[in-house]
Amino acid sequence: MHHSLRIAHISDLHFSKVSFSPLQFFSKRWVGNINLCFYRKAVYIPERLHNLVELFKSMGISIIIISGDLSTTTLDAELIEAKKFVDMFIKEGFQVFVIPGNHDQYTYSDFKQKKFYNYFPSYFSEKSPIETMFSLRDDGVTASRISDTWWIVGMDTTLATSLFSAAGYFSPKIEKNLDTLLKQIPSTDRVLLINHFPLFPNDKPRNTLERAHELQMLVQKYPNIIFYIHGHTHRSCVADLRLNGYPIILDSGSTSHQEIGSWNFLEINPHHGQVQIYQKDIVFSPSWKMIKEVSFKW
Repeated sequence: MHHSLRIAHISDLHFSKVSFSPLQFFSKRWVGNINLCFYRKAVYIPERLHNLVELFKSMGISIIIISGDLSTTTLDAELIEAKKFVDMFIKEGFQVFVIPGNHDQYTYSDFKQKKFYNYFPSYFSEKSPIETMFSLRDDGVTASRISDTWWIVGMDTTLATSLFSAAGYFSPKIEKNLDTLLKQIPSTDRVLLINHFPLFPNDKPRNTLERAHELQMLVQKYPNIIFYIHGHTHRSCVADLRLNGYPIILDSGSTSHQEIGSWNFLEINPHHGQVQIYQKDIVFSPSWKMIKEVSFKW
């Protein structure tokens, strides 16, 4: 029996279905469909991730974090497949925490209707006043206590964007709500903060988080945020920035990518922890190998 918290972090699964509806030409979905037909369909194959259930069970993992982009163009058919994938873990007893990415709010209509939340919960938990204080759908933040001293806080910073944009937005409303929520969590407890977008933008402005600087300043106010967990870049990363006043940064990469698919395994103990990065062992193979291990103290 494992007394530590054992967490799998996966992201950017990109379940996809090609749309033949002429209505796609009234939104940016036609751009996504062209990209899907000529590139994404062959590169991202989330259907091959079903073996993760048995692997995670064998590793004693009990919590799964999915940091966005479960779909490709937010089609209902894509979200249905993504939900089946998530439900597969839930039926096996895993706790699964899911936030949306930019591909999960792909068109203005999808964003306005908050379609993602027709398939995935807006609250991580509803066991306490802190956990029901805010919802992802309406407030952009939510939280769940996962042990006596650890919390998961999720964010929805997705945005209805223009034709070739993949940006997010840390709005003043979300900033206020996140600050209020973090104040309610005891300063002696520790936090894993999840957002789809990186804390430090290192891409073109049209692909990054607007008002990222404001999020950076807010995160610095709360040294009990130990991990900032994200996706979006499709590049695996572990970076301990605590000496600079920031959390440990974790990017799982795109787990469904057929050549460089990856995910993170977190083991958290009372005063220390470790992160292991797993990557595809062989291209187009369902097997995984550990390529890096990093240990931390707190």
